Amino acid sequence: MLTTAPKDIRENVARAVGYLRRDEVERSLQVMSEALRRMAEVKMLRSARAELDIQISEFLSSLIHHASMQSLLDPAHTGNPKSIPFQQGKEAALATVLDGLARIMQKEAEHSVQAEARARMERKKHLIDTGLQFIREGQTAKGRAFLKRVIEEFSQEEGIRVQVAQIFAAAALHQEAAETYEEAIVKQPRDPAAYTGAVAAWMELHEYEKAESVYKAVLRTFGGHPSTYGKMAQLYLIWHKRQLAEDMALRALHDDPEQTDALEVMAALERR
Repeated sequence: MLTTAPKDIRENVARAVGYLRRDEVERSLQVMSEALRRMAEVKMLRSARAELDIQISEFLSSLIHHASMQSLLDPAHTGNPKSIPFQQGKEAALATVLDGLARIMQKEAEHSVQAEARARMERKKHLIDTGLQFIREGQTAKGRAFLKRVIEEFSQEEGIRVQVAQIFAAAALHQEAAETYEEAIVKQPRDPAAYTGAVAAWMELHEYEKAESVYKAVLRTFGGHPSTYGKMAQLYLIWHKRQLAEDMALRALHDDPEQTDALEVMAALERR
């Protein structure tokens, strides 16, 4: 028969009380359950456990009145929640009850997160659909504003700028697409889709110098690659920069003799 409560039990009871005060209810339930299971394993004198019994009773009293417990213990909002009894010798049973409450809270938290995620998806879909509808009706400025709002509201979502830029491109708003892809490059410089989209948009606008700048950024970020050189050769060919087109095509073919874009450029140059 122990004359002093074990240190780990005392510490867990104190931690559980602290977590509850900080509104970390699920964590407090788990820690108190652990303490109670340990109490069920040891025999203590009444004097040794007296302080623990007081702390546990106060914990349970605070718990049942906590706002997060109201839907479980006082669903009718009567102000008199169901009590959680604590009896000496029934520590294991109480631990099981607290474990059950913790699991319920965990499931509710998961459902809440899922519901929030669904609401966010619905909000994003609404903004995109509304923006596209305005664009289809010829109200481009309004449509653009709604699509820009998608970026503002979901700015922390990875790839959101590329997604919106792709929508602009599909709607033939190439200037907006190009600018949004450029923003994506700044925010996520390792996303190849941002560079590919930016080049395509600038090419649609015949902004060859800006497309060239994007390709140069690709070389700085990802290093040289035959496919990049081949695409740059295509750009220079369209731009009527014959020597640069040939130089880039030869550079691509040096590393990959079968590089398709470069072969097409060389064939085109031979015909001219």
